[in-house]
This record gives sequence, structure tokens and C-alpha cells, in this order.
Amino acid sequence: MDAKAEKIALFRYGLIAPLVLETLPRGELTRRAEEIAARSYDIPYSQRHSLSVDILLDWALRYRRGGFAALAKQPRHDRGQSRTLTPQLAELIERLKRENPHRTGATLLRELALVSTVGTVSPATLYRFLKQRGLTARQLFAPAGSKKFETEFSNQIWQSDLLFGTLRSARRRRTDGSLLVCHLG
Repeated sequence: MDAKAEKIALFRYGLIAPLVLETLPRGELTRRAEEIAARSYDIPYSQRHSLSVDILLDWALRYRRGGFAALAKQPRHDRGQSRTLTPQLAELIERLKRENPHRTGATLLRELALVSTVGTVSPATLYRFLKQRGLTARQLFAPAGSKKFETEFSNQIWQSDLLFGTLRSARRRRTDGSLLVCHLG
């Protein structure tokens, strides 16, 4: 258990200790949880300052079943996997985009809407999926390993401030009465 998870688990145990140290009847357990939930707390790694009775009772149950380690935050089991895109839908999107790389996200969404068996996808989910798979237009059409204005050594890219064309002047009066002269090319 890392330091962050341990700090969270210690905070949670400190709150539920009066609930788990002795066996309490159901009504008394709820009453004590309400007393604990009525106060304001500085919750580690959170912006919140209050807790609900249900979460306190849940932590107490988790502690009884799994001990101290059960109070630490558990990572999601489906972390990194899309919950909205089925594998069939992901395969269809990838196939459509690879068939015609010029298809925009809006076009893909319209085509997916026409196929009634696959479901719907939000524009944000579609773009995130395309970006993760390297299927955005920028990723597909950019030459491999190339970046604009990338050089091997510093000072290899120069920009001139030389003006080409005829030199013309424009005179304007500022609001304070002074004269502003601009040279235009």
C-alpha cells in the first residue's frame, strides 16, 4: 500500500473506529454514524468536507469484511478500457476510418447512427478513441517523425525582418495629439 492509500485508509478508520470496535445494534450504529457525518472534516486528497451516513456504514462493512486494507481506495478493474464502445463498434469505427482517412468525426457519427445495431457514441468518445488509436487526420497524414520547424542544431532557422516592396509612410494623429509615423511595405 502506497503512502497516499495508507493516509486515506487511516482517515477512514479514524472515522469508523467507534462503529467497528464494539458490536452495536442497528439503530445505535446508524445514530452514531449520523453523529460522525454531522461534522465537517479535512478529507485527504479531496475537495469535499462532509460525508454521508451511507458511506460511513459502507466503510464499516468493508472494514469488517476485509480489514484495514479494504479501506484504501481500490483502482477500477476496467481502467483503460472503454465502457461505452463495444469491441464490435470499435472495430467498425476503425475500419470506416481506415477505408477513408478523410472522413471527419461528424461523418463517422452520421454513418454510425445509420447502423442501428451498434448503438450511439458521443463526439468526445469518438475523438478520444480515434486519438488513442492514432486515427485522427493529423496523426494519419503527418509524415512519421516529422515536426514543423525542427532542426538538428540551434540557430538553423532564421527569420528576416527585411521589408520587400516600395516603402510608404502613413501618418496618423494619436488621441493625445502626437504624430505617429508608420512605414508600410
